[in-house]
Amino acid sequence: MLKQLSFIMSKTIVNIPNFEGFYCSWIDEEINHIARSEAEYYAEDYDLSEDKQEEIEESYCTQNYDKLEVEICKTYIPHYFEAIEDEIDFELNASFESLTSPKFYNFETDRLFVEIDDIKITMLMNWIFNNKLEKLKEVVRDRFTPSSGYIPHYSNDLEAWGDVNIWDYNQLGTALLVFVDEYADFNYTLHEYVSETIHNNIYNTLSDDMQKFLDKEYDKKENKKAQLSLF
Repeated sequence: MLKQLSFIMSKTIVNIPNFEGFYCSWIDEEINHIARSEAEYYAEDYDLSEDKQEEIEESYCTQNYDKLEVEICKTYIPHYFEAIEDEIDFELNASFESLTSPKFYNFETDRLFVEIDDIKITMLMNWIFNNKLEKLKEVVRDRFTPSSGYIPHYSNDLEAWGDVNIWDYNQLGTALLVFVDEYADFNYTLHEYVSETIHNNIYNTLSDDMQKFLDKEYDKKENKKAQLSLF
């Protein structure tokens, strides 16, 4: 009897170098905007006071915020890589690995890590070396040249990095910057899908008490509608 051979594809972790994070970023602003809009909606729909509206708004993100962050990251990743995949003409199928946050946001922000199959990383780096080598050298030089108050942990000379097979997640992430164009069109698709994800998940960040209150208000409204339909 023939047996099927199976194997687990090994993966490489890569840091997304230009992830905006959740602190004082457009993602943070979008969360606040949706929380405010949702509170206004509930206040109008349930005929609530301004004080109650403010209480609802302040209740958002008081629990399950880490779960909201993860859902946002899972939405962010495929749309971040979409433009890259269009250029290299093959899919990377990056998936969420982890999100880390600094103890203080003075000098750094949240970091988003993805997993990509080793074979895809090899294909990506070969493409970059064949098509954007000079751009990569420029990116490395710009990113890791020492300056006042900044001592980088990596050489600003790409040649000193050695074999790409031993690069770490920061070095591989740096390579992604060859696809970044500050004059490129605004990524509306990424922003729209992140906004939709926030909208679909933000209710779960309300406190339990606030969720119970809003559920009761919803039931009261539905009961009134049901009573009116009897006449």
